[in-house]
Amino acid sequence: MPKCYFSILMIPLLACCCGCETKLTDESVEVDPTANVSDVAAVDGGVASAANAVSQEAERMRKRFGELFGNVLPTLDEARLLVDRHETLPDDSSIPFKEDKVSNAAALNELLDQAIEVLGVSEVSDYRQRIRDANAAIAASHEKIADYQRERVSASYEKDLGRIQRINPFEMSKEAIDEAIKNEKAEIESQEELLVQLKKTFASELSKIGVKVDEAGLDSLLSSVSGDDIVTMAVVFDNIKLVTTQLQELTESSGEALDVSKRYYGMYVVMIHVMDRIQKTFVRDVLDNHIPRLKEYEEKAQQNIAQAEALIKVNGGDSELLQANIASNRITRETAQLYAKYLKENAEQIAKENKLAQKNLATAMNTYDTVKLSSDVATLMKTGRRDFETLMRLQVPSLREFDNETIRKEFEKMTGQLRASR
Repeated sequence: MPKCYFSILMIPLLACCCGCETKLTDESVEVDPTANVSDVAAVDGGVASAANAVSQEAERMRKRFGELFGNVLPTLDEARLLVDRHETLPDDSSIPFKEDKVSNAAALNELLDQAIEVLGVSEVSDYRQRIRDANAAIAASHEKIADYQRERVSASYEKDLGRIQRINPFEMSKEAIDEAIKNEKAEIESQEELLVQLKKTFASELSKIGVKVDEAGLDSLLSSVSGDDIVTMAVVFDNIKLVTTQLQELTESSGEALDVSKRYYGMYVVMIHVMDRIQKTFVRDVLDNHIPRLKEYEEKAQQNIAQAEALIKVNGGDSELLQANIASNRITRETAQLYAKYLKENAEQIAKENKLAQKNLATAMNTYDTVKLSSDVATLMKTGRRDFETLMRLQVPSLREFDNETIRKEFEKMTGQLRASR
């Protein structure tokens, strides 16, 4: 009897969570025979503690993947049925509520989007959220400091506070405000130190799933409107590789029974559809939405510059203020141009990757029809999984102009506007 496809804890994990294959056993530690008993006991205790930590991490990873696998499989199975029937449907039906290729494709895309949401969860996503939380904490502390500084202007010194003022929880002396400001500055420093470590770990985790990014590129990625989509794409692809491995093992354990093999290979085909959809959506959003919006920002800035220059010529306003406006709009114009160039580079890379995905999809669809006659489905999946390895090797471009703090702030401001318009 074929094994239930919810049997999910079959992927072997490495012994060490850092990625090496070192076995944390007593044999991996050289103990000086002249060492005293307490020293040896300390070494043994350290080994046991490390081994226990690795065991807990492995269990946590197994549990996390188990939840992901169990959550995504029903969606993949449902989408597989839509893929199965697609070619049997009419291209376009004029009869109301009668299914055709158009309605079937729309239903399939909805399921693909559901699968993308489930597959977009990983350790990388966690680190990205922690970076956001740290940045939010820093911003909140800056706001509090600004509020405290305003309050301090009208605050009294401790010695000048009356009895009622001293017991009023909403009345703060200058000294208390100074202490509060000091605490907020300490919080900012602490969060900034945490950010440094989180970014290093985030970059390392991205590298593990095929996204190469340097320090400048990481800042661009985290600050851009496309950054979240790139990270999600990489996470989805990495999880697809894990799910494919599991389906391959389940196929092998079923004895390659044809009905079971066809079912699992159909899910594999759906995952290639997922890859194709997330790439096409990314490219479409960049080219049809983000870049046109940035072009609008650029044109508006140019109009503002021209208007200010015209006013200066006829002495129609405060020359100094107008010159400042011109400088500000030039920064906006330059940033919009840089941003559009950056997004275009991203889109071109993803479009190139999509051409490979298209080839894989065409091959997989052709192969799917022969699966019912094949007794080597697991090998087909293994080959497809190797293809996945080459599909997401993305070198994220960086904006060297991020060294300019003014441009960085304008870039982040535009990102907020672009995200709000999605």
